[in-house]
Amino acid sequence: MEKGKPGRKRKLAQLTEDEYKQISQWSGDGLNESQIATLLNVNISTITREKKRNEQFADAIKRGKYKAVQLVANKVFQNAMDGKETSAIFFLKNRDPDNWADRQEVNYNLDLKNVLTDARARIIEHAPAHALPKRARTPRASESEGEGVNE
Repeated sequence: MEKGKPGRKRKLAQLTEDEYKQISQWSGDGLNESQIATLLNVNISTITREKKRNEQFADAIKRGKYKAVQLVANKVFQNAMDGKETSAIFFLKNRDPDNWADRQEVNYNLDLKNVLTDARARIIEHAPAHALPKRARTPRASESEGEGVNE
């Protein structure tokens, strides 16, 4: 990459096709945007701003990242097909998590208030009055008067 005037950073809007290819290559080789900024002799904020402003620049970085992900995904798939268990497990957990997750999530809604009230009613129905605790024989004063506990 050519350097601009001394003391001035070069503008990314003036990149050539070869430079866009180089940026895509760097991104595909696993370099992050901060590292690419260093290689281009610009600040990371310039990279962020340029991606918003310049679609060709954003696409160069995206193409490189996609290429790298594609290569790794293909390698994981090939390893899985070659019988390497770790790759197979990784592939299945990520591609079919509903069937291959370590944990299966089950959601239940329990209304414990009704369960406890029903159980208490069954106990009171079938037990002789002298066998029940005092509080189960008569309603509490606050319940019979309609007062709340915290009032």
